[in-house]
Amino acid sequence: MPQRLEGAKIHKAGYKPISAEEERIGKIIVNAAYNVHKTLGPGLLEKVYEACFAMSLEKLNYE
Repeated sequence: MPQRLEGAKIHKAGYKPISAEEERIGKIIVNAAYNVHKTLGPGLLEKVYEACFAMSLEKLNYE
């Protein structure tokens, strides 16, 4: 169960809700990153993850 910090500030000002299209694209990006890490596992150089992530997005036509 999440913990609540007493006296924590809640940020309400300065942002607006994102559109459905932005939400869809964000989910695609996060899912691609998750799948790359899940497939390759931990411990590789960041450049390896980056290259595989880029290839993953290219396959989805997000160049």
